[in-house]
Amino acid sequence: MTTSLHGKWVWLWNWRRCDGGDPGRVAKRLQDAGCRGALVKAFDGPHWFDQGLPWREICRELKARGLAAGGWGYLYGRDPAGEAQRAIETATYGEADLLVLDVESEFKGRPEAAEEVCSRISASGGLGPDYPLYFSSFAIARYHRSFPFEAFRRHCMGTAPQVYWNAFRWPLAQSLGWTYEDYAALGIPPSDVFPVGGLYQEGFVRYPEPGDVREFVRQAAERGSRGVSFWSYEHMNEEMWQAVASAGLPKEEGEMSSREYELAAASISQLATRVDPGDRNRGAS
Repeated sequence: MTTSLHGKWVWLWNWRRCDGGDPGRVAKRLQDAGCRGALVKAFDGPHWFDQGLPWREICRELKARGLAAGGWGYLYGRDPAGEAQRAIETATYGEADLLVLDVESEFKGRPEAAEEVCSRISASGGLGPDYPLYFSSFAIARYHRSFPFEAFRRHCMGTAPQVYWNAFRWPLAQSLGWTYEDYAALGIPPSDVFPVGGLYQEGFVRYPEPGDVREFVRQAAERGSRGVSFWSYEHMNEEMWQAVASAGLPKEEGEMSSREYELAAASISQLATRVDPGDRNRGAS
């Protein structure tokens, strides 16, 4: 069974740090927060990611408790064939409902690596073009012009940009606004954008305000997104969980007009190229 990124999801990085890796406790927390499913790290590059339990067991435990289970992996592009094979096995042997490719600075200036890994995954001999494949990367595309967005856009049915406004130190509205503007200019409509909110605290980065979390979900839905997700389970405190639980996605789906697309494309084309503010794994704008 496959599904989509519609609804609310939470990313899990280290299973054992998420309520001790207890499937029942993990499932209850997600369900109490109104989440449709979890995105669990399955692989890193061409290797399985050690979660203490095999990926397939984690996947089955979540599904048995009524949740969808998406798999994700961090890709480096150094071994496209190996990374593609591990992604394919996450979905086939591992029974993932969907797959998210976390692709960041390692792919900058390397469209051939992006094309190879994606084409291997989506080929008829892999998962096929209809499997729910997504990519997660930089939110503010204008700062990352050497990243091969086009290759991932062509092979994936949607994107989960990392809109970590608390890490950007920008207002929420500006962070989301530029994200949708930039992705529209790349040919990706809001209905295919599933933004990720950074509900973590690290170094100078502080947890976002609970009200901003609710507003993040509201504004994403208002702009036309059909789902959102949050990074990450092991980093969220009780206040963040309560904020997610109180944030609802409306059933109505919005859509950006063709005129708005034209304006967004014209806007980004006029922007001067700026120096990247700096990349960090899971935290770059």
